[in-house]
Amino acid sequence: MIPEQLSSDRFAEAIATRLNAVVPAGLSVRAEGSGVNLYDPAPWGASWAADFITRDDGHSVAERLASVAESIMSSIQDEVMESTHEPWPGGPAGGALPDARVIGAQLHMWFGDEKNPVLRLEPIYLSEFANGAA
Repeated sequence: MIPEQLSSDRFAEAIATRLNAVVPAGLSVRAEGSGVNLYDPAPWGASWAADFITRDDGHSVAERLASVAESIMSSIQDEVMESTHEPWPGGPAGGALPDARVIGAQLHMWFGDEKNPVLRLEPIYLSEFANGAA
């Protein structure tokens, strides 16, 4: 079930945690408010897309969550490749494209083909970014 009230800060933190677990050694991903930043160790750039999960744009909440997750993943992917001068996370030139989808009570995220991804991130339970979640 998708929470009625979403926290962009909690959403950014959940995605940053998943990305931090998979970026190349020497890099880190951290959330600062609703921003998701890449460090190597200096800051490279940030995605502020998490703010869009709370904006009613005519799309379903599940569509917004997946779209915003993809945007954040793409931004961090670009920054990783700029920092390392290598395709990340592998796959075709320029790296495998990010994708995401809400399945049941979880947000699933991956790079490449959904059935055979180059890299799959740990799913996020939607309750993790409910506004007021414990």
